[in-house]
Amino acid sequence: MNEYEKPLPRRPRRFPRRAVLAGAFASALPLGLPLAAGPARAAGSGRAVSSGATVTVDADGGYAVETTAPRYRFAGSVGSPVRDVRRTEGQDGVGPYAEVEFGHTAEGVDRTSAIRTYDDSPVVLFRTEYHQEAANSAPFPAFSEAPALAHHETYDSCFAKHRFDLEVDGVFGPYLAFDGSGGGYLFSPASHFPTAVTWAAGTSLTGGTSRDIARLPAGFTQRTVLAFGSDVNEVYDVWGHALTGLSGKRRPAQDASHTLATLGYWTDNGATYYYDFDPDLGYAGTLRAVRERWREQGLPMGNLQLDSWFYPKGPDASWSDIEHGEWRYEADASLFPDGLRAFQESVGVPLVTHARWIDASSPYRDEYAMSGNVVVDRAFWDDRMRYLRESGVDTFEQDWLCDDAQPDFNLTDREAFLGNMAAATAANGMDVQYCMPLVQDFLHSTLFDNVTNTRVSDDRFERTKWDRFLYTSRLASAVGTWPFADVVMSDETRNLLLQNLSAGLVGVGDRIGRESAANLRRVALPDGTVVKPDTPLVPDTATYVRDASGGNGPMVATTRSRHGETTAAYVYAYARAVPDTAPDAVYQAEDATLSGPVVAAEHAGHTGSGYADFQHADGDHVEWDVEVPADGTYTLLFRYANHSGEGRPSGDDRPLAVTVDGGEPTAAPFMPTGGWDRWEEQPVVVELAAGAHTVRATATGRNGPNLDRLGVTAGRAGTVDAAFRPADAGVAGEVYVYDWFAGKGRTADGGSTYTVPVTRDGAYLQVVPVGRSGIAFLGDAGKFVSRGGQRIAELADDGAVRAVVAFAEGEDAVTLRGYATGEVAASATGGEAGEVAHDPDTGLFTVEVTPAGDAASVTVTLTAG
Repeated sequence: MNEYEKPLPRRPRRFPRRAVLAGAFASALPLGLPLAAGPARAAGSGRAVSSGATVTVDADGGYAVETTAPRYRFAGSVGSPVRDVRRTEGQDGVGPYAEVEFGHTAEGVDRTSAIRTYDDSPVVLFRTEYHQEAANSAPFPAFSEAPALAHHETYDSCFAKHRFDLEVDGVFGPYLAFDGSGGGYLFSPASHFPTAVTWAAGTSLTGGTSRDIARLPAGFTQRTVLAFGSDVNEVYDVWGHALTGLSGKRRPAQDASHTLATLGYWTDNGATYYYDFDPDLGYAGTLRAVRERWREQGLPMGNLQLDSWFYPKGPDASWSDIEHGEWRYEADASLFPDGLRAFQESVGVPLVTHARWIDASSPYRDEYAMSGNVVVDRAFWDDRMRYLRESGVDTFEQDWLCDDAQPDFNLTDREAFLGNMAAATAANGMDVQYCMPLVQDFLHSTLFDNVTNTRVSDDRFERTKWDRFLYTSRLASAVGTWPFADVVMSDETRNLLLQNLSAGLVGVGDRIGRESAANLRRVALPDGTVVKPDTPLVPDTATYVRDASGGNGPMVATTRSRHGETTAAYVYAYARAVPDTAPDAVYQAEDATLSGPVVAAEHAGHTGSGYADFQHADGDHVEWDVEVPADGTYTLLFRYANHSGEGRPSGDDRPLAVTVDGGEPTAAPFMPTGGWDRWEEQPVVVELAAGAHTVRATATGRNGPNLDRLGVTAGRAGTVDAAFRPADAGVAGEVYVYDWFAGKGRTADGGSTYTVPVTRDGAYLQVVPVGRSGIAFLGDAGKFVSRGGQRIAELADDGAVRAVVAFAEGEDAVTLRGYATGEVAASATGGEAGEVAHDPDTGLFTVEVTPAGDAASVTVTLTAG
């Protein structure tokens, strides 16, 4: 057999545990191993040259960094002559380097500073050490000359929300500066992340310690890093790998834990069973019923999250106290009378457990060392993490990091809080998720192997959070954690799809009986393994430039699956704003035939005399009689409002099934608009013959939106054009672009701009190369991520497509899809390939593949006739 014909052995999937920390605290970052050192000198200058940058230090205290691609110059002065200048060479976790180290005196305090440049990476590292206790002053580096580029990005507040307009006056985290081409540099702390900040104004750029820290101890060492390049996303990746390289963090694999690798059920804010359960079953019984329902449907639950409801809180030690912090961190005995371990064994999947802050009434405040509202005592963390391990917990979720779960602000306490948490969870074989993190927490995660994932958007993921999710995913993935968008409902196809494209966690929170089995099977294999892209979905560089320029154009975000030399790209594009459309004809909802909905006028902003207010989750419908003058393409524009439910963090989709003349329904999501008095349009494009038609919109499992009116207009409306180059997404040459929602595609030149009309709902495109065989292999037709490595284990095209298709235990068939201009033949090793069904009009083909016996893989060969 050749390398593509070897069947993979069927074996249980293993999820390795992380038990080693990358480093205890930022101050322990390794400096690298010097290979050679120049002689020390009483005074003088120094110079270090790498392939990407040149460093010079002058005798009078001036220093400069000059980069080659792009060409930038950064220059400043320590304000006094330098001494003991040394040039060294060595290697650290980033790679081989050359460094200039020098002594100097700042405000009467002896300091040693250094500038390090790397041979193989466009990175420069700065270091300064205080030899005596001193005032927090004279930071290094402090550039008076730095490139003043057109745009900048920083992060602020909970979940590290990105900002293009924030004044850079002592900001935490990275400072990204970039120009209209997308090239730029990123400047950030490389140690003491909780207290290190950046100042930037005009051509000045400085990194140091927050001014809220008055004095620095003897031996205090601060490091700062500069990364640069010609593309925003490349700069982020270089910077993030520099941080994890310096700390020695092992960046986590996608299957590092059950939580990362498998499909989860969540009970956090926005989920159905957040502080709510079936009173006939009890809380534990309700979740066991969820598990049993999934089993009955053949759905693969891989983990189960328990939110803050599971432990007693506040002065009354009540599980239902939603306002206060932890009284004790243990399962509430009234909810789990047999204990947490017994519950975990009854559901049969690993748990994810949530944590808040320590309540003012908690006995922990007398038992352990505290700072602010959190415990900094290692003994606490060892004890409670041992309890979780013995209870079958896979991942510990620390929430409220930007709010109540904070220590006092100083040089040590946040490092002790997060460091002891990471050490104790690692010692007990658990991963950590940061929730509500500050930007400095993202950076601090680079010190710990087992901080594997971070929440990147507010509670209850939905349409209004898409932008934040994508931009903060860029930050999370750069520093070596997998992003989590938060809970969705499985029938929300687009929200679930974006969660899947994040390459991180996938978790749903449906009511029993409301789960979409079809969508969940598009995400995961029968054993629960999520089929993912290789990297998280993030905005492309052109979107960065457009958004930073103040535009409100479409979002274009990309990710990919790579197999050797061949890459598939996945592109999600959506409109943030669409031009107002004056329909050719308007039909008010209050004048339509209503079956279930009632006419209401309570909320402002509607047209006509009122709107249709749906009353029931199933069957309610609004029906209009419309007429069009000619055959052709028309857009049905449903004007609607959709606000969040009472007590929920944000809105659910309120999907309606739209039919014309009783034909095949089109599922339209009717996403949240942000308020009942905020009206938007949901477009549905249809083909109509001249004459009269009946349009019906029916509720399908959720109470529908408020419908104001139906507009009908010729052509496509409610869209804007989104554009990208397939080559920029990693797919060059001749490509095939498949529109997943439209079910069709076309070939294109990967080096040219590809344009697609998009609505606020978005378009999902799978972009694959047309290989030497003449075939564009799309992969598994039944999965959102059709060429994800969990399904397509190996792939090559040497004149024939050879794909190793992985199967989960008990899985009996997979349908593959692709494109070719002519007939396609299929054969298989380790199983069987059925007859190829090829559509000569579209070029699309499918073939069903089945494994032989208990084989874990089938090698499929496709050739074009």
